[in-house]
Amino acid sequence: MKIILFTLMAVFSLTSFADHHAMPENGVVELYECDLNDGASIEDVVNFGRSDFKKFVAKQKLSVNSFLWEPVAVAPPYQDAQLRWINYFPTWADYSKAVAAWTNSDNANNQTALAAMTTCNKPVFATSMPIAQMPRDKKKPLIVGVCNLNDGATVADALNYVTPERHQNINKMLGTNNGGMLWVPGFGLNPDFDFLQVIAGTQSDMMTLFDGVRTGKVQTAQAAYSDQSPPMSCHWDLSNSYSLLN
Repeated sequence: MKIILFTLMAVFSLTSFADHHAMPENGVVELYECDLNDGASIEDVVNFGRSDFKKFVAKQKLSVNSFLWEPVAVAPPYQDAQLRWINYFPTWADYSKAVAAWTNSDNANNQTALAAMTTCNKPVFATSMPIAQMPRDKKKPLIVGVCNLNDGATVADALNYVTPERHQNINKMLGTNNGGMLWVPGFGLNPDFDFLQVIAGTQSDMMTLFDGVRTGKVQTAQAAYSDQSPPMSCHWDLSNSYSLLN
């Protein structure tokens, strides 16, 4: 099922998406799970990303958007990482250019500086599929739905349920402007889920969303949009997302 899901979902291109996970169409996600070395803090890594790393990206004229996710409430088996460094590329060619520039001996100082603060696993990859535009805030709450298709559900069912129109209808009923995307597993992942839903927004908008779930307003908005039952079940994790390049 996961192979079928990846193959079919990756050919769909959803448009009208920009910034924070900024892709006009499906993109490449590179994800590193990292721990902090002794004496280093999340703030240290964020500051590096917004200074030296940002200068490196500009100098090399790379097409990338990068974020650091600080876990707040993450369920097993993904709870151990102290931070996640996320790079988004429009194409695999852009990814290849960035890797060549980063690993070049001329960039040794940046490599050494980041390695002094973090110890990271090898990257894993996914395909990002835009649902709604993300806000530009430097720091924002971000939730990830870890989702599996229900028995008998198909890829078409999932794509017909998680749509830009449904997402924006919930925004409209809540008076929010939260953004969203889907991630489909790619290289280096053999997960126990079929896909991920990523939703982020301003502090105020995300608290409104959380309260909407608590009070049932989101569920009412879902039912008002259509009587379609969710074709998947998800559990949700919470992180803080720091924009590094915007």
